Amino acid sequence: MDLALSKVIELRESGFQFLHLRDEDGQLDRIMAFKQRRGFIDSILFWSETEARAGRLPAVRDSQRAAQAVWIYEGPLVEAVDRLLDLPEPGARNAPTLMRQTASDLALVTTLPFKLKLPPGAIA
Repeated sequence: MDLALSKVIELRESGFQFLHLRDEDGQLDRIMAFKQRRGFIDSILFWSETEARAGRLPAVRDSQRAAQAVWIYEGPLVEAVDRLLDLPEPGARNAPTLMRQTASDLALVTTLPFKLKLPPGAIA
């Protein structure tokens, strides 16, 4: 658990913002972290230490189609965070750019009708 928690802290220190997503009964279901980067949104959605999904999506998309990612990884939280943080900056030579995978659950942040404003160091 300590390694997973340190990876979540690493996300926060890298400028990611957090959303706690709840189920119909108000119970915490999953946590999403996201960060906008040069026309893309890097996001990670995790349910536990062993179940996470990370991706990079265009920040602007056609609302008539399901969101498509240029990069997706599914696996343990620690590995997902490492891979997400290791992605080249958008626009860099080796950065992924081709949209190919559906990522509707990672596209939540592109559909929010508001901008999150958090105090420094806060987790939403």
